[in-house]
Amino acid sequence: MQVNRKDMQAWMVFDIDHDHRSVPNPYIWQDEGLPPPNLIVRNRTSNKAHLFYAIVPVCTSDQARSKPIQYLKAIYRALALRLEADLSYSGPVAKTPFHPWWQTTELHRSVYELNELADSLELERTRPWLRQDMDFSYSRNCTLFEHTRRYAYDIVDEEREKGSYTSFKRRVESFAHYKNTGTADKPPLKCSEVLAVVKSVSRWTWDKYCARSDCQRGVMRLDSGLSLQEKQRRAARRTHNLRRTKTTRRIIRTCQVLLRKNQELTIGLVARNADLCRQTVSRYVYLFEWVKSALSESRQNGPEHRGNYAVHQISAPITLYWAESELGKKKAVLESAFP
Repeated sequence: MQVNRKDMQAWMVFDIDHDHRSVPNPYIWQDEGLPPPNLIVRNRTSNKAHLFYAIVPVCTSDQARSKPIQYLKAIYRALALRLEADLSYSGPVAKTPFHPWWQTTELHRSVYELNELADSLELERTRPWLRQDMDFSYSRNCTLFEHTRRYAYDIVDEEREKGSYTSFKRRVESFAHYKNTGTADKPPLKCSEVLAVVKSVSRWTWDKYCARSDCQRGVMRLDSGLSLQEKQRRAARRTHNLRRTKTTRRIIRTCQVLLRKNQELTIGLVARNADLCRQTVSRYVYLFEWVKSALSESRQNGPEHRGNYAVHQISAPITLYWAESELGKKKAVLESAFP
């Protein structure tokens, strides 16, 4: 029987086969200290079973929010690993509770919140910085998946701008059916399998894929003959210098504002007003004296005037040229010492 609707999931079902054991253990949740399932539907002969957890329904339709779905999947995977359940089982058909073919044990009728289940689990954190293995099995499903996802990556930005998720999914589905030609020794995939690939690719691509069109590739005009490591080293140095210059300007502006308010420059005060951490400001503490010196010099050189200034008489603020030139000298010394 199909326990969940296509657009709503109210049950989490785990397939307990335990092929690595001599006898499957449907009560493994007790050994692992996990919340008890609502139902245990067991094969009378082999002891293989389905564990049913009733949960607050989660919408899984095309219009559903992606974060609850991702949270649900993370909990399901973590719970399946602890139960040693079959990770390849995805439903939607499950053993029918209370059918005479199976032995059904009802433990309780409570409905779990997702947070209740998550409290006893350690959810896996996604690590996008890890490189994924680009090799994949050339089965029909994997081949169709690879072709479909690359097509989806190409059109998703256009559909986000001019279309909608529905039109995007429709185009992906048309492409998948076009590519579902099979091989010389294997027929094409079933329509249901194609739609499963389309749903997976469409949802993930729409929610998470972001092409790096703003990465300014080639802006440094590096020699094409340089090795990849050398290009990365120079790009990292450029990024560091840009970030350092931006932080320097931010701290100088903050120091100017605080000095005009007759406030003492401290690391904590500058950090709070510049919205930077204390560790960062402590590395630029030498700027405090520079700004004080420049401000006092501008005040000494300026004419003494007791009345209000007209608009055309207001002097310009302290420029960053002086501090940046000093920073440039320091940078030149470092680069000469460490080429």
